[in-house]
Amino acid sequence: MPSQEELIEEAEAALAKLGTPPMPVDPYPLYEALRRVDRVYRSPVLQAYAVTGYEEVSQLAKMPNMKNGGRAATIRREDWEEHDSLRLFLRALVTLDPPEHTALRSLASSVFTPSAIKRLRGSIEKIAEQYLDVLAEQASGGAPVDLVKLVASPYPVAVICELLGVPSEKGMLFYELANDWTRVWGGGAYTEEELARADEATKELRGHFEELFRDRRAQPREDLISGLVAEVEAGRLSDEDLMGLSTFLFIAGFETTTNLISTSVWTLLENRDELKRWRENPDITASAVEELIRHGTPISGTVRLAGEPLHIGGHDIPENSLIFLMTAGANRDPAQFPDPDRLDLTRNDGAHVGFGGGAHYCLGANLARMEAQVILPALINRFSTIEIEGTPQWRTATGLHGFDHLPLVLGK
Repeated sequence: MPSQEELIEEAEAALAKLGTPPMPVDPYPLYEALRRVDRVYRSPVLQAYAVTGYEEVSQLAKMPNMKNGGRAATIRREDWEEHDSLRLFLRALVTLDPPEHTALRSLASSVFTPSAIKRLRGSIEKIAEQYLDVLAEQASGGAPVDLVKLVASPYPVAVICELLGVPSEKGMLFYELANDWTRVWGGGAYTEEELARADEATKELRGHFEELFRDRRAQPREDLISGLVAEVEAGRLSDEDLMGLSTFLFIAGFETTTNLISTSVWTLLENRDELKRWRENPDITASAVEELIRHGTPISGTVRLAGEPLHIGGHDIPENSLIFLMTAGANRDPAQFPDPDRLDLTRNDGAHVGFGGGAHYCLGANLARMEAQVILPALINRFSTIEIEGTPQWRTATGLHGFDHLPLVLGK
Protein backbone atom coordinates (compact mmCIF):
# COMPACT_ATOMS: atom_id res chain seq x y z
CA MET A 1 0.00 0.00 0.00
CA PRO A 2 1.60 3.32 -1.08
CA SER A 3 2.11 5.96 1.57
CA GLN A 4 0.42 9.36 1.35
CA GLU A 5 3.74 10.90 0.34
CA GLU A 6 4.10 8.38 -2.48
CA LEU A 7 0.55 9.02 -3.66
CA ILE A 8 1.17 12.77 -3.74
CA GLU A 9 4.40 12.20 -5.67
CA GLU A 10 2.47 10.13 -8.22
CA ALA A 11 -0.23 12.83 -8.43
CA GLU A 12 2.33 15.57 -9.09
CA ALA A 13 3.98 13.45 -11.79
CA ALA A 14 0.54 12.89 -13.36
CA LEU A 15 -0.17 16.64 -13.39
CA ALA A 16 3.19 17.32 -15.01
CA LYS A 17 2.49 14.80 -17.78
CA LEU A 18 -1.02 16.13 -18.39
CA GLY A 19 0.21 19.71 -18.61
CA THR A 20 3.26 19.17 -20.80
CA PRO A 21 3.01 18.43 -24.52
CA PRO A 22 2.63 15.93 -26.05
CA MET A 23 -0.73 14.85 -24.66
CA PRO A 24 -0.45 11.29 -23.27
CA VAL A 25 -2.04 8.68 -25.54
CA ASP A 26 -3.79 7.12 -22.54
CA PRO A 27 -4.30 9.86 -19.93
CA TYR A 28 -6.85 7.96 -17.83
CA PRO A 29 -4.41 6.31 -15.39
CA LEU A 30 -3.07 9.81 -14.70
CA TYR A 31 -6.52 11.07 -13.73
CA GLU A 32 -6.89 8.05 -11.47
CA ALA A 33 -3.54 8.85 -9.82
CA LEU A 34 -4.93 12.27 -8.93
CA ARG A 35 -8.22 10.82 -7.71
CA ARG A 36 -6.42 8.35 -5.45
CA VAL A 37 -5.21 11.32 -3.41
CA ASP A 38 -8.39 13.38 -3.63
CA ARG A 39 -11.22 14.07 -6.05
CA VAL A 40 -10.38 17.73 -5.48
CA TYR A 41 -6.59 17.62 -5.31
CA ARG A 42 -4.65 20.70 -4.24
CA SER A 43 -1.23 20.65 -5.87
CA PRO A 44 1.47 22.04 -3.55
CA VAL A 45 3.73 22.48 -6.59
CA LEU A 46 1.30 24.33 -8.90
CA GLN A 47 -0.68 25.98 -6.10
CA ALA A 48 -3.79 24.95 -8.00
CA TYR A 49 -6.67 22.48 -7.71
CA ALA A 50 -7.11 19.48 -10.03
CA VAL A 51 -10.70 18.20 -9.98
CA THR A 52 -11.40 14.69 -11.32
CA GLY A 53 -14.61 13.84 -9.46
CA TYR A 54 -17.73 13.80 -11.64
CA GLU A 55 -19.99 15.48 -9.08
CA GLU A 56 -17.42 18.15 -8.26
CA VAL A 57 -16.66 18.96 -11.90
CA SER A 58 -20.39 19.18 -12.63
CA GLN A 59 -20.97 21.59 -9.76
CA LEU A 60 -17.98 23.81 -10.51
CA ALA A 61 -18.82 24.05 -14.23
CA LYS A 62 -22.23 25.48 -13.33
CA MET A 63 -21.11 27.94 -10.67
CA PRO A 64 -21.80 31.50 -11.84
CA ASN A 65 -18.82 33.26 -10.28
CA MET A 66 -16.06 31.42 -12.10
CA LYS A 67 -13.57 33.23 -14.33
CA ASN A 68 -11.78 31.90 -17.37
CA GLY A 69 -8.40 30.46 -16.43
CA GLY A 70 -7.03 30.42 -19.97
CA ARG A 71 -7.74 34.13 -20.23
CA ALA A 72 -6.04 34.79 -16.90
CA ALA A 73 -2.95 32.81 -17.95
CA THR A 74 -2.68 34.66 -21.25
CA ILE A 75 -2.96 38.11 -19.66
CA ARG A 76 -0.18 37.18 -17.22
CA ARG A 77 2.17 37.16 -20.21
CA GLU A 78 3.53 40.72 -20.27
CA ASP A 79 3.87 40.90 -24.06
CA TRP A 80 0.47 39.40 -24.95
CA GLU A 81 -0.67 42.59 -26.71
CA GLU A 82 2.23 42.20 -29.17
CA HIS A 83 0.87 38.87 -30.43
CA ASP A 84 -2.11 38.84 -32.78
CA SER A 85 -2.90 35.23 -31.90
CA LEU A 86 -3.21 36.05 -28.19
CA ARG A 87 -5.19 39.25 -28.76
CA LEU A 88 -7.74 37.42 -30.92
CA PHE A 89 -7.83 34.49 -28.48
CA LEU A 90 -8.89 36.94 -25.77
CA ARG A 91 -11.84 38.00 -27.95
CA ALA A 92 -12.95 34.39 -28.55
CA LEU A 93 -16.20 33.47 -26.85
CA VAL A 94 -14.52 30.65 -24.92
CA THR A 95 -12.30 33.11 -22.98
CA LEU A 96 -14.82 35.81 -22.18
CA ASP A 97 -16.52 36.28 -18.82
CA PRO A 98 -19.92 37.87 -18.14
CA PRO A 99 -21.28 40.32 -19.07
CA GLU A 100 -19.37 40.25 -22.40
CA HIS A 101 -19.74 36.48 -22.70
CA THR A 102 -23.47 36.61 -22.03
CA ALA A 103 -24.12 39.23 -24.70
CA LEU A 104 -22.03 37.59 -27.43
CA ARG A 105 -23.22 34.06 -26.71
CA SER A 106 -26.83 35.16 -27.09
CA LEU A 107 -26.05 36.29 -30.65
CA ALA A 108 -24.72 32.86 -31.62
CA SER A 109 -26.90 30.57 -29.52
CA SER A 110 -29.93 30.82 -31.79
CA VAL A 111 -27.97 29.13 -34.57
CA PHE A 112 -26.99 26.12 -32.47
CA THR A 113 -30.36 25.25 -30.91
CA PRO A 114 -31.54 21.60 -31.16
CA SER A 115 -34.33 22.61 -33.55
CA ALA A 116 -31.95 24.56 -35.78
CA ILE A 117 -29.49 21.68 -35.92
CA LYS A 118 -32.33 19.23 -36.60
CA ARG A 119 -33.25 21.25 -39.69
CA LEU A 120 -29.67 20.80 -40.93
CA ARG A 121 -29.81 17.00 -40.83
CA GLY A 122 -30.60 16.58 -44.53
CA SER A 123 -27.62 18.74 -45.52
CA ILE A 124 -25.37 16.96 -43.02
CA GLU A 125 -26.37 13.56 -44.42
CA LYS A 126 -25.55 14.68 -47.98
CA ILE A 127 -22.16 16.02 -46.91
CA ALA A 128 -21.42 12.80 -45.01
CA GLU A 129 -22.29 10.70 -48.05
CA GLN A 130 -19.98 12.77 -50.23
CA TYR A 131 -16.99 12.21 -47.96
CA LEU A 132 -17.74 8.52 -47.49
CA ASP A 133 -17.86 8.18 -51.28
CA VAL A 134 -14.38 9.70 -51.48
CA LEU A 135 -13.20 7.39 -48.70
CA ALA A 136 -14.57 4.34 -50.51
CA GLU A 137 -12.98 5.37 -53.79
CA GLN A 138 -9.59 5.93 -52.17
CA ALA A 139 -9.86 2.61 -50.28
CA SER A 140 -10.72 0.52 -53.34
CA GLY A 141 -8.30 -2.33 -53.98
CA GLY A 142 -7.23 -2.45 -50.35
CA ALA A 143 -5.23 0.78 -50.39
CA PRO A 144 -4.71 2.30 -46.91
CA VAL A 145 -6.66 5.52 -46.29
CA ASP A 146 -6.29 8.18 -43.62
CA LEU A 147 -9.64 8.63 -41.88
CA VAL A 148 -8.61 12.00 -40.42
CA LYS A 149 -7.53 13.47 -43.75
CA LEU A 150 -10.45 12.15 -45.77
CA VAL A 151 -13.38 12.30 -43.32
CA ALA A 152 -12.79 13.36 -39.71
CA SER A 153 -11.32 16.74 -40.67
CA PRO A 154 -13.07 17.82 -43.90
CA TYR A 155 -16.57 16.57 -43.05
CA PRO A 156 -17.25 18.80 -39.99
CA VAL A 157 -15.37 21.65 -41.68
CA ALA A 158 -17.75 21.41 -44.66
CA VAL A 159 -20.75 21.46 -42.33
CA ILE A 160 -19.65 24.56 -40.39
CA CYS A 161 -18.66 26.30 -43.65
CA GLU A 162 -22.21 25.85 -44.93
CA LEU A 163 -23.67 27.11 -41.66
CA LEU A 164 -21.42 30.19 -41.40
CA GLY A 165 -21.21 30.99 -45.09
CA VAL A 166 -17.50 30.30 -45.54
CA PRO A 167 -16.75 29.33 -49.18
CA SER A 168 -16.35 25.56 -49.31
CA GLU A 169 -13.13 25.79 -51.32
CA LYS A 170 -11.53 27.74 -48.46
CA GLY A 171 -12.68 25.42 -45.69
CA MET A 172 -9.56 23.30 -45.33
CA LEU A 173 -7.27 26.33 -45.65
CA PHE A 174 -9.16 27.95 -42.77
CA TYR A 175 -8.89 24.63 -40.90
CA GLU A 176 -5.09 24.52 -41.20
CA LEU A 177 -4.75 28.14 -40.10
CA ALA A 178 -7.13 27.60 -37.19
CA ASN A 179 -5.15 24.55 -36.04
CA ASP A 180 -1.98 26.64 -35.87
CA TRP A 181 -3.83 29.38 -33.98
CA THR A 182 -5.38 27.07 -31.39
CA ARG A 183 -1.94 25.84 -30.27
CA VAL A 184 -1.81 28.91 -28.01
CA TRP A 185 -5.27 28.36 -26.54
CA GLY A 186 -3.99 26.34 -23.59
CA GLY A 187 -2.92 29.48 -21.75
CA GLY A 188 0.80 28.69 -21.70
CA ALA A 189 1.62 25.12 -22.79
CA TYR A 190 3.21 26.14 -26.08
CA THR A 191 6.66 26.99 -27.41
CA GLU A 192 7.81 30.34 -28.76
CA GLU A 193 8.04 28.71 -32.18
CA GLU A 194 4.39 27.65 -31.93
CA LEU A 195 3.46 31.19 -30.83
CA ALA A 196 5.21 32.68 -33.88
CA ARG A 197 3.40 30.22 -36.16
CA ALA A 198 0.11 31.04 -34.44
CA ASP A 199 0.67 34.78 -34.99
CA GLU A 200 1.34 34.23 -38.67
CA ALA A 201 -1.70 31.96 -39.06
CA THR A 202 -3.95 34.39 -37.19
CA LYS A 203 -2.89 37.26 -39.43
CA GLU A 204 -3.73 35.23 -42.52
CA LEU A 205 -7.02 33.98 -41.05
CA ARG A 206 -8.00 37.55 -40.19
CA GLY A 207 -7.38 38.59 -43.78
CA HIS A 208 -9.64 35.87 -45.16
CA PHE A 209 -12.47 36.70 -42.74
CA GLU A 210 -12.14 40.45 -43.40
CA GLU A 211 -12.60 39.69 -47.09
CA LEU A 212 -15.66 37.61 -46.22
CA PHE A 213 -17.12 40.45 -44.12
CA ARG A 214 -16.64 42.94 -46.97
CA ASP A 215 -18.40 40.59 -49.34
CA ARG A 216 -21.36 40.13 -46.97
CA ARG A 217 -21.69 43.88 -46.44
CA ALA A 218 -21.95 44.29 -50.18
CA GLN A 219 -24.14 41.23 -50.79
CA PRO A 220 -25.83 39.77 -47.68
CA ARG A 221 -26.86 36.12 -47.83
CA GLU A 222 -28.83 33.65 -45.70
CA ASP A 223 -25.90 32.64 -43.50
CA LEU A 224 -24.57 33.35 -40.02
CA ILE A 225 -21.76 35.65 -41.18
CA SER A 226 -24.28 37.91 -42.90
CA GLY A 227 -26.34 37.99 -39.71
CA LEU A 228 -23.33 38.95 -37.59
CA VAL A 229 -22.26 41.64 -40.06
CA ALA A 230 -25.76 43.08 -39.78
CA GLU A 231 -25.29 43.25 -36.00
CA VAL A 232 -22.17 45.37 -36.55
CA GLU A 233 -24.00 47.65 -38.94
CA ALA A 234 -26.74 48.09 -36.32
CA GLY A 235 -24.15 49.01 -33.68
CA ARG A 236 -24.77 45.95 -31.51
CA LEU A 237 -21.40 44.30 -32.23
CA SER A 238 -17.91 45.75 -32.63
CA ASP A 239 -15.63 44.88 -35.54
CA GLU A 240 -13.20 43.09 -33.23
CA ASP A 241 -15.97 41.08 -31.60
CA LEU A 242 -17.24 40.18 -35.07
CA MET A 243 -13.80 38.77 -35.85
CA GLY A 244 -13.45 37.00 -32.50
CA LEU A 245 -16.91 35.45 -32.64
CA SER A 246 -16.76 34.39 -36.30
CA THR A 247 -13.35 32.72 -36.05
CA PHE A 248 -14.31 31.03 -32.80
CA LEU A 249 -17.56 29.67 -34.23
CA PHE A 250 -15.63 28.21 -37.15
CA ILE A 251 -13.31 26.37 -34.74
CA ALA A 252 -16.18 25.33 -32.47
CA GLY A 253 -17.80 23.74 -35.52
CA PHE A 254 -15.06 21.20 -36.15
CA GLU A 255 -12.64 20.79 -33.23
CA THR A 256 -14.73 18.50 -31.05
CA THR A 257 -16.21 16.54 -33.96
CA THR A 258 -12.88 15.88 -35.68
CA ASN A 259 -11.49 14.36 -32.49
CA LEU A 260 -14.72 12.53 -31.74
CA ILE A 261 -14.90 10.78 -35.12
CA SER A 262 -11.33 9.54 -35.06
CA THR A 263 -11.30 8.40 -31.42
CA SER A 264 -14.71 6.74 -31.84
CA VAL A 265 -13.59 4.62 -34.77
CA TRP A 266 -10.40 3.64 -32.96
CA THR A 267 -12.37 2.80 -29.79
CA LEU A 268 -14.88 0.68 -31.72
CA LEU A 269 -12.04 -1.26 -33.33
CA GLU A 270 -10.64 -1.88 -29.85
CA ASN A 271 -14.10 -3.11 -28.75
CA ARG A 272 -15.30 -5.33 -31.59
CA ASP A 273 -18.24 -6.76 -29.66
CA GLU A 274 -19.67 -3.25 -29.23
CA LEU A 275 -19.03 -2.50 -32.90
CA LYS A 276 -20.99 -5.62 -33.84
CA ARG A 277 -23.72 -4.68 -31.37
CA TRP A 278 -24.19 -1.25 -33.01
CA ARG A 279 -24.28 -2.71 -36.51
CA GLU A 280 -27.00 -5.11 -35.44
CA ASN A 281 -28.97 -2.51 -33.42
CA PRO A 282 -29.08 0.86 -35.23
CA ASP A 283 -31.61 2.13 -32.70
CA ILE A 284 -28.84 2.57 -30.12
CA THR A 285 -27.14 5.32 -32.15
CA ALA A 286 -28.01 8.17 -29.77
CA SER A 287 -26.73 6.39 -26.65
CA ALA A 288 -23.74 5.00 -28.58
CA VAL A 289 -22.55 8.49 -29.47
CA GLU A 290 -22.98 9.71 -25.89
CA GLU A 291 -20.97 6.76 -24.59
CA LEU A 292 -18.20 7.35 -27.12
CA ILE A 293 -18.00 10.98 -25.98
CA ARG A 294 -17.81 9.86 -22.36
CA HIS A 295 -15.29 7.10 -22.96
CA GLY A 296 -12.92 9.14 -25.15
CA THR A 297 -13.70 12.75 -24.22
CA PRO A 298 -12.42 14.81 -27.19
CA ILE A 299 -11.46 17.93 -25.19
CA SER A 300 -10.09 16.76 -21.89
CA GLY A 301 -10.76 19.72 -19.65
CA THR A 302 -10.80 23.44 -19.00
CA VAL A 303 -9.27 25.90 -16.57
CA ARG A 304 -11.21 28.21 -14.29
CA LEU A 305 -10.36 30.87 -11.73
CA ALA A 306 -12.45 31.04 -8.56
CA GLY A 307 -14.30 34.36 -8.62
CA GLU A 308 -15.10 34.05 -4.92
CA PRO A 309 -14.29 31.68 -2.02
CA LEU A 310 -15.74 28.22 -2.74
CA HIS A 311 -16.49 25.09 -0.77
CA ILE A 312 -16.45 21.93 -2.86
CA GLY A 313 -15.71 18.30 -2.13
CA GLY A 314 -14.83 19.09 1.48
CA HIS A 315 -12.34 21.79 0.45
CA ASP A 316 -12.38 25.52 1.03
CA ILE A 317 -10.99 27.05 -2.15
CA PRO A 318 -9.82 30.68 -1.85
CA GLU A 319 -10.82 33.39 -4.29
CA ASN A 320 -8.59 33.63 -7.40
CA SER A 321 -7.46 30.00 -7.06
CA LEU A 322 -6.64 28.21 -10.31
CA ILE A 323 -8.90 25.18 -10.86
CA PHE A 324 -8.41 22.47 -13.49
CA LEU A 325 -11.78 20.94 -14.39
CA MET A 326 -10.66 17.57 -15.77
CA THR A 327 -13.78 16.54 -17.65
CA ALA A 328 -12.12 13.49 -19.21
CA GLY A 329 -11.19 12.27 -15.75
CA ALA A 330 -14.68 12.99 -14.43
CA ASN A 331 -16.13 10.94 -17.28
CA ARG A 332 -14.21 7.91 -15.98
CA ASP A 333 -15.13 8.49 -12.31
CA PRO A 334 -16.18 5.07 -10.92
CA ALA A 335 -18.44 6.78 -8.38
CA GLN A 336 -20.64 7.89 -11.30
CA PHE A 337 -19.92 5.31 -14.00
CA PRO A 338 -19.52 1.71 -12.78
CA ASP A 339 -16.63 -0.06 -14.53
CA PRO A 340 -15.81 3.28 -16.20
CA ASP A 341 -13.08 2.00 -18.54
CA ARG A 342 -15.52 -0.42 -20.21
CA LEU A 343 -17.26 0.74 -23.39
CA ASP A 344 -21.00 0.12 -23.18
CA LEU A 345 -22.95 1.66 -26.04
CA THR A 346 -26.22 1.39 -24.10
CA ARG A 347 -24.84 2.77 -20.84
CA ASN A 348 -27.37 4.70 -18.79
CA ASP A 349 -25.48 5.94 -15.75
CA GLY A 350 -26.20 9.63 -16.17
CA ALA A 351 -25.04 12.39 -18.48
CA HIS A 352 -21.33 12.81 -19.21
CA VAL A 353 -19.57 16.17 -18.85
CA GLY A 354 -17.76 15.95 -22.18
CA PHE A 355 -19.27 19.25 -23.31
CA GLY A 356 -18.63 21.06 -20.03
CA GLY A 357 -21.48 22.81 -18.28
CA GLY A 358 -22.99 26.09 -17.19
CA ALA A 359 -22.41 29.33 -19.08
CA HIS A 360 -19.55 27.81 -21.07
CA TYR A 361 -21.38 24.63 -22.09
CA CYS A 362 -20.06 23.77 -25.56
CA LEU A 363 -21.94 25.92 -28.06
CA GLY A 364 -21.46 23.32 -30.79
CA ALA A 365 -22.58 20.33 -28.71
CA ASN A 366 -25.82 19.75 -30.62
CA LEU A 367 -24.01 20.04 -33.94
CA ALA A 368 -21.26 17.63 -32.87
CA ARG A 369 -23.86 15.10 -31.72
CA MET A 370 -25.78 15.32 -34.98
CA GLU A 371 -22.64 14.98 -37.11
CA ALA A 372 -21.47 11.94 -35.14
CA GLN A 373 -24.93 10.33 -35.23
CA VAL A 374 -24.88 10.66 -39.01
CA ILE A 375 -21.31 9.75 -39.96
CA LEU A 376 -20.42 6.95 -37.53
CA PRO A 377 -23.27 4.48 -38.28
CA ALA A 378 -22.96 5.28 -41.99
CA LEU A 379 -19.25 4.49 -41.84
CA ILE A 380 -19.43 1.24 -39.87
CA ASN A 381 -22.30 -0.08 -41.99
CA ARG A 382 -20.82 0.90 -45.33
CA PHE A 383 -17.61 -1.07 -44.81
CA SER A 384 -17.86 -4.71 -43.76
CA THR A 385 -14.29 -4.77 -42.50
CA ILE A 386 -12.30 -1.93 -40.93
CA GLU A 387 -8.70 -2.54 -39.90
CA ILE A 388 -5.95 -0.24 -38.66
CA GLU A 389 -2.97 -0.16 -40.99
CA GLY A 390 0.42 0.77 -39.56
CA THR A 391 0.81 3.13 -36.62
CA PRO A 392 -1.84 5.76 -35.89
CA GLN A 393 -0.53 9.21 -34.95
CA TRP A 394 -2.20 10.79 -31.94
CA ARG A 395 -2.55 14.55 -31.59
CA THR A 396 0.11 16.16 -29.46
CA ALA A 397 -1.68 19.36 -28.39
CA THR A 398 -2.33 19.46 -24.65
CA GLY A 399 -5.97 18.88 -23.74
CA LEU A 400 -7.05 17.47 -27.12
CA HIS A 401 -7.72 13.74 -27.43
CA GLY A 402 -7.78 12.55 -31.02
CA PHE A 403 -5.66 11.63 -34.01
CA ASP A 404 -3.63 13.53 -36.56
CA HIS A 405 -3.58 10.42 -38.72
CA LEU A 406 -5.59 7.19 -38.48
CA PRO A 407 -4.67 4.86 -41.38
CA LEU A 408 -7.27 2.22 -42.19
CA VAL A 409 -7.87 -0.59 -44.67
CA LEU A 410 -11.56 -0.88 -45.54
CA GLY A 411 -13.51 -3.76 -47.07
CA LYS A 412 -16.87 -3.50 -48.82
